[in-house]
Amino acid sequence: TTTNFAGGYTTTVPAPTVTTDSTTVIAGNLTLEKTQALQVSCTGAVGAYTNGNLSAKPGDCVHYQVKVTNVGSASATNVVVSDATPTYTKLHSAIATTLGTIAAGSPALGGTGSFSADVGILTATQSAVLSFGVMIDKQ
Repeated sequence: TTTNFAGGYTTTVPAPTVTTDSTTVIAGNLTLEKTQALQVSCTGAVGAYTNGNLSAKPGDCVHYQVKVTNVGSASATNVVVSDATPTYTKLHSAIATTLGTIAAGSPALGGTGSFSADVGILTATQSAVLSFGVMIDKQ
């Protein structure tokens, strides 16, 4: 009870409130790794994939792999991996995924733009790889 001595009235203090906060822990935990490999003049064998720097010139092709891995203890759902052709390049090899499907609206060979792989569900320890290749524009 609170009393206001100057005004001569008494009020009751409200009861303390209890707040409950819920947190959902997501056990699916994804990692991404993007690697690249050089194909000189866009002919012959593709070099080894690396996440280091490449020395490429106009007319060369660079092939990319984007690997998504579920390192969590439960399945990850609605997994989508997206990328785009880098500036000053054009798509040279088809976009592919090891799991799921390539979303509609992806650029055609010789085109540019963004694209996605609808991977769907990745179970614990499972991986999917999105791959594509581009040619560096000739000057």
